Amino acid sequence: MEQIGREVISEMQLMKKIAVIGGSYLQLPLVLKAKEIGHEVHCFAWLDGAVCRDYADKFYPISIVDKEEILDVCKSVGIDAVVTIASDLAVITVNYVAEKLGLVGNPVEFTDITTNKYAMRHALAAAAVPCPRFVRVKSGEMPDISGLRFPLIVKPTDRSGSRGVEKIDSPEATGRALKRAAGESFVNEVILEEYVEGREISVESISFGGKHYVLQITDKVTTGAPY
Repeated sequence: MEQIGREVISEMQLMKKIAVIGGSYLQLPLVLKAKEIGHEVHCFAWLDGAVCRDYADKFYPISIVDKEEILDVCKSVGIDAVVTIASDLAVITVNYVAEKLGLVGNPVEFTDITTNKYAMRHALAAAAVPCPRFVRVKSGEMPDISGLRFPLIVKPTDRSGSRGVEKIDSPEATGRALKRAAGESFVNEVILEEYVEGREISVESISFGGKHYVLQITDKVTTGAPY
């Protein structure tokens, strides 16, 4: 890990202007670290809750989902790298801007899979990775859930942080839960999937130079049912 850390820092030392997508307390450690190692930080986020505005060299009150506007600013500034942490939603803009500017990033097609819960389940199922049975529901549709066993988890396909998530135990609760989840979705799409009993564990990793490094294995603490 020390070697990969030195390699990453060595490459970052060539960079001067860093675009950080997101400006909440979650992105603050990234802004502070970039400043600590001598980079010029340009931060993009809603003004509300944007604590990073007091630490970045330049703050832009632009929504993190406004990809084209952020891209235009990054072009004019001459950004050398675009990054984020702790935000699934920001990853979409990060990789879109990186691709358009020819910077290091992850391919947009894979970004879509990893930030859309339906696309992720579909990809896992196609690769024969075990996962719960699921269906996608678009706005205004009544889903066929005859092939699913209760309890179910209802959630927006495109949000994070447990927004709109609900565990339901009967068909009677489906309509209300769907409406609630769709109200949190940017694209008005919801995924229903069978509830899996057990511990929830995350494995955090970083991939660099074609190699994968596990950083941490963590027991997840959730809010508990039904949300």
